[in-house]
Order: sequence, then structure tokens, then C-alpha cells
Amino acid sequence: MKLINYISRRYVIYAIFILLIAIPVFYFSLQYLMLKSLDENMNHQKTWIKKQLKTTIPDNFISFENSIVVRPSHNPKVFDSIYNEPVFIPDDNETVMHRILLSNTIVNGKAYEIRIQKSMIEDEDLLNSILILQLVLVIILLIGLMIINFRLSKKLWKPFNDIVEKLNLYRVDSNDEYQLMPTHIEEFKNLGISIKDLTKRNQKLYKTQKEFTENASHELQTPIAVIQSKLELLMQTTPLSEEQAELIEGISIAGNKMQRLNRTLLLLTKIENNQFPDTERLKVKSIVQKLLNQYEEPAQQKNIQWKTQLDGEIEVTANPILIDILIGNILSNAIRHSTNGDTVSVKISRQKLIIANPATKELNEKDLFQRFKKQSENTNSIGLGLEMSKKICDLYHYKIQYNFADHQHIFSIYFE
Repeated sequence: MKLINYISRRYVIYAIFILLIAIPVFYFSLQYLMLKSLDENMNHQKTWIKKQLKTTIPDNFISFENSIVVRPSHNPKVFDSIYNEPVFIPDDNETVMHRILLSNTIVNGKAYEIRIQKSMIEDEDLLNSILILQLVLVIILLIGLMIINFRLSKKLWKPFNDIVEKLNLYRVDSNDEYQLMPTHIEEFKNLGISIKDLTKRNQKLYKTQKEFTENASHELQTPIAVIQSKLELLMQTTPLSEEQAELIEGISIAGNKMQRLNRTLLLLTKIENNQFPDTERLKVKSIVQKLLNQYEEPAQQKNIQWKTQLDGEIEVTANPILIDILIGNILSNAIRHSTNGDTVSVKISRQKLIIANPATKELNEKDLFQRFKKQSENTNSIGLGLEMSKKICDLYHYKIQYNFADHQHIFSIYFE
């Protein structure tokens, strides 16, 4: 949810909540005040009538539509009663709600009943008109506030959106200096300055790291190559005892492993720094078939059979070298951790590649894709293959997943 919608929604909810409370309270308060005013007016009339009864008779009180009726009463008690009552008006041929004051009083020793009625239709019409007017004004005010808030917020957050857009386009290997939108908002101005400083520091650190990695890799290659060359010459010297040969072979194996480790760490650094910008449209099925042919020889050495189901087709836009490494690492991992005579299955289905090999126990998924976290006794493994595959998936927003089912290690790559 966008921040502008997040804020506006709370304004609207708060305003509606206040309106739901305020409008009924206003309506009943205004109704109470009108009824109070009407009752006071009728009480004043009653007091005036009682005063007039001292010098005149009830027949002299004549009013329009019997709004005031004064007549002798047989009830000696004195009381006042005010209530609402519908009254039929013949001239208008309709029933109208009236406010009634019924008073039984004693004047000059005689009991009289005074009945005063006031039509409430005018007060109700006035009340409804005021209520509608208030409601319209509140709605106009609410809509106006929403429009002003939306437009103001949209204009206000433009510099922030510009910063987000620049960050989405940011590449650590680029030398471009980003020009952010000028703004008078102090917080956005400080944010822009901080981000510009941060990008400059990141670019500087990236260049330093890149130079160090390249230099270290380059410098390591030469002594490793010299060591391997000298070991080969040493193996050809005579006399050479069996013990010396075993020591030389161990050193040679360690040297080969160091060379592979050096190349792999360099490749991981390049992947993390996104140094494979060139992409093209690739068909995963063709890549899988090519890699199966490449791994045919090591599979035959362990008498491993391929079980393939390549019915579907997946097309991706990526660097071909990285996709080869991604799938190749999983295939080589399946061969390495299979025993003689096992069957490795490869399946393509619905934007998903599944590679499975037989196993006796489940791997620890928590450490599976972490650097140097080996979960087998295989000394040839350097513990970086699965981490590299995870880095490639993260780079292209793929998903790699491990499951253990039916005594099989199952690796699934979702190209979505």
C-alpha cells in the first residue's frame, strides 16, 4: 500500500467515525433545544391565559384551528402535561404531529382545562433542513480535504519517489552521479544527500573490492601454477620412493583444490557484484540436454543412469554462463552424492526444473546454501557450488528449494 493511501485512508476513517457520532448528537441536541423553546413558549401562553381568566370567561378564547382551547374542568387537581400527539388538519387533509400542553388549573376558585397545541412540522422541516445543510457542508469539506490532501501529498512526495526511482536504477559498478530532484522539504533534502554519499562510498568500496579480488586472484594463479608445474617435474625425478610419491600426490590434490577454490571465489564475487550484465533469451531444455551430455562421462564412471522428462519448455532472459553454472552445479552435486548404480532424475514442468538423486538421510536445509557448509564426506567438494547457485537465483529472482522425500534429495528451481 502506498503511503499516501495509507495516510488518506486513516483520515477518511477518522472523519467518518467523527461524523457518525457528531451528526446524531447534533440532530438530537438541536431537536431538544427546539422542543425546549416550544415548551417555554406554550408555558408563557398558559401563564397569560391564567391571568386573563381572572377577568374574562373561557368562551372569549377563540384560536385558529383550536390551537388554544379553554374550558371548565371537573378535576380539582392542578397538573401540567406536555406530550406529542398526531392531529388531523381538515383544511390540509393530513395528520400532523403536534406538541400538546395540557394544564388543569384553578382560577378564582374554579377549575379550568387549558389545552395548547403547536404544530411541529415547521420545526421538523427546519431541523431537517439544517441537518441536510450541515451534512452537505461536511461532505463537501471532507471531499475537499481528501482532494487537497491527495494532491498536496502527491506533490510533496515527488522528491521521495524520485529517490526511489534512482535507487531502482542504481548500479554499484556505474560511475554515474545521480542528480536528485530539488526540494524544499528538509527531510527529503537530507535523505537525498545521505543517499548520494552512500552511493559514492559503495562505488568506492566496490572498486576497491573488485581490484583486490582481481589482483589476489591473478597473483594466486601464478604461484599455484608454479607449484603444480614443479610437482609434475618432481614426480618425474628418480629415484622416487613410494612415500615421496604419496606426499607429492597429496600436495598436487591440495593445489588443484586451491586453484578451483580461487576460481570459484572470484566467480562468486563477480556474481555478487552483478558483473554479468549481458543477457539473452535462453531455452532451459536445450541447456539441460547440453549439460547432460557434458556430465555423461562422470556419470558413467559411477554407472549412474539418467531418468529425464523434458516435456515442458522454459524460456528465461539471463546470462548464458550463469545459467550453465546454476544448472551444472545441481547436476554435478547429484552425481557427486550418488552411489554406484543410482538413477538421477531430471524433469522440466511448468516453469520448474527438478533434479533428484537417491539418498539415505536428509540434509540440513538451514546450512545448505551457505558458504563452506559441506554436508558430505566428499573431500573433492569445496562447499561453494550450492551457494553459487543460490546467488544466481537471487540475482534473477528465481527460487531454489530443497526437499527430502521418498529417500531422495530433490532440488527444484522455479524460473518465475
